[in-house]
Amino acid sequence: MTDIDHRDEALDDAFAAVAARRSDEERDAAARAQLWHAHHWPHRYERCVVVGERHVCRRCLWFYGVAFVVMAIALAGLGPWPTAWDAVLLWVLPIPATIEFAAGELSRVRYDPRRQILVTVPMALAVGRGFAAELEARWSWTFWGPCLVFGSLWLVFALVGRHRGTGQYAGPDSGEGALDA
Repeated sequence: MTDIDHRDEALDDAFAAVAARRSDEERDAAARAQLWHAHHWPHRYERCVVVGERHVCRRCLWFYGVAFVVMAIALAGLGPWPTAWDAVLLWVLPIPATIEFAAGELSRVRYDPRRQILVTVPMALAVGRGFAAELEARWSWTFWGPCLVFGSLWLVFALVGRHRGTGQYAGPDSGEGALDA
């Protein structure tokens, strides 16, 4: 091989590296634009279902779907349980989902969609009943108490997981653990 061949090969390699970087940047830009649907980067799309052509977070799909149905049923007076049970169930039902979320954020527990749905549905039942309680009596501690406590815990777990590189909200530059958008 001559010097010219080596230079041509080096130039080809440089152009290939630039093209690969542009391709990665375009893929990351497309993923960033899709985050509001899925809030998961492409390497975590196993946590999503495809609706139309878009990835949608599986947990959110089940969570909001069940929660809004339960809210409508509760507002119609056909609640999933007697309102006297709200003080306990709105605090107890989110616990399994919170434990599962923490395990996914703070360790390398393998993702399981069935487990995720199994723990998300009870939480969605509680939140749906809480939505109804909030609409019936504004600024209800019945709704806002669990939301503030569990929401704060989830935020802490997500931030710690991001910092440690173990969380599910992994961006393209972080390898394993950051939501960079």
